[in-house]
Amino acid sequence: MKKIILFIILVSVGFLFAELEVDIPFDSDIIGNDFSVVGEYDYESDWITITNIGSTDETYSVLWSFTDLPAGWTASVCNEIGLCYIPFMAADVLIPAGQSLLVHIVIGVHSTGGFALDITLDGGDLIEPVYLPFTFNTADNVSAEQELVLASKLTQNYPNPFNPSTTIAFELTTQELSTAKIAIYNVKGQIVKTFNNLSSNSVDWNGIDNVGKKVDSGIYFYQLTAGVKFETRKMLLLK
Repeated sequence: MKKIILFIILVSVGFLFAELEVDIPFDSDIIGNDFSVVGEYDYESDWITITNIGSTDETYSVLWSFTDLPAGWTASVCNEIGLCYIPFMAADVLIPAGQSLLVHIVIGVHSTGGFALDITLDGGDLIEPVYLPFTFNTADNVSAEQELVLASKLTQNYPNPFNPSTTIAFELTTQELSTAKIAIYNVKGQIVKTFNNLSSNSVDWNGIDNVGKKVDSGIYFYQLTAGVKFETRKMLLLK
């Protein structure tokens, strides 16, 4: 079980989170049933509990998105009354003081495969957005090699905070590099920069997006993907 208490000080960038508590009672790397055994099925996660532990009612925005959803699959993020949020579109949700919002992930599986999904909470009394990344894979899409945890292979970018550029370093074998990529996301979950065809164990980012424009100051997330596993870290661009 993972519980994120969001009124602590985030040491790495020195920000104070607001009084919001997120309880995720399952692993963020979700492994579903073996498609080759059970065929098509619907997966429903346990409930994620988002609690306003402050003393005032707050309206937060809920934004979720996905990448590389296999053809024919469906994905939804829905609340306890059956309302499903539209992907890539923020929805305002009022959470009264001391009360909770329950959401869960619903996936229609129609083949062997997997994809990445994330939920971002923003607004209300939050000083910065809260980013919740997940992956889902059918059991027959996860090999022993792919189950390797990447956490120890992706290091914190340096310098951080940075301006104008920073280095993202990692440790991958030549074989892993052939399929790995680095993606940089903004706090809305949108990809701003992608590094494919990696040839070495580091990349330099100068704050320029995929279309050649300078990005704004703020928090960004960089994600190393190799096989079906990924690891994500946070960085801060200051201008």
